[in-house]
Amino acid sequence: MPSQVPMWPFAILALLVALGVWQRRTRELNAAAPAAIAAAFLAYSIYGVVSSFGVGLPSLVAWVVGLVLALTVGRPVFAPRGLMPAAQPNRVLVPGSWLPLVLMLCIFAAKFLAGFVAGARLERGHSAWFAPAVGLVLGASSGAFVVRAIAVLRFARREQSDA
Repeated sequence: MPSQVPMWPFAILALLVALGVWQRRTRELNAAAPAAIAAAFLAYSIYGVVSSFGVGLPSLVAWVVGLVLALTVGRPVFAPRGLMPAAQPNRVLVPGSWLPLVLMLCIFAAKFLAGFVAGARLERGHSAWFAPAVGLVLGASSGAFVVRAIAVLRFARREQSDA
């Protein structure tokens, strides 16, 4: 069965690991860049839910719950700490962190697991808890990227108004 797994997911995994390792370094960003990343992961995670489970209420509600949880209680955990203004306006120095890698791997693992369970026709895929659990992980993980983006945008706005 593992020999039937296509190779392209591993290429995506390698790309995500490379992006995550790159984000462990402090870097200067346009303040809107994290919002674009958050939008991409939001789209990918909702696509993951719908493509894996259809437009089913349990998985979509769980996705929304995960997203709302990340947005409401995730700020202390997910928002980057130590943001600093950059020399140019609307740019921010974002300290390096391993958290984006962890979040990307959570999204990848949940989507991969859903695809593997469906492709292998495992009984687990029909359990009442499986689709909501995957939806919850995808919603919370992508929501964490939204929390990070909001923190960077707020910081940049605050710095511009202080200048």
